Amino acid sequence: MVQEVIGWYKRYRDILNSDIIHLRKPDARDWDGIMHVNPRLKEKALAMLFNPTDTEMVRTVRLLLYYTGLQRKARVREQEGKAKTYRLTADHEVELTVRIPARGFTWYVVE
Repeated sequence: MVQEVIGWYKRYRDILNSDIIHLRKPDARDWDGIMHVNPRLKEKALAMLFNPTDTEMVRTVRLLLYYTGLQRKARVREQEGKAKTYRLTADHEVELTVRIPARGFTWYVVE
């Protein structure tokens, strides 16, 4: 397990060491999230979403991608899954429907 986590960190080290944006104020009653951003990297953003509750949740989350440098489109993938292309709104946002396990987390990579 340690090797897995270290391998994951090494793969995403550059974006993980970049600036952080808090996606919403944590309240321990709904999801919490942070997003690392860096317009100079291949991975423009990495968003991590946490569920502090005892039940799985499905939410629509809006990611503000202004600080990624992306203008019209963003390719977003959940963890190591297949990327899907999203059109950015005029406010540089994309809307994702996310499923977060009880007392768990998920993460998304934006390119």
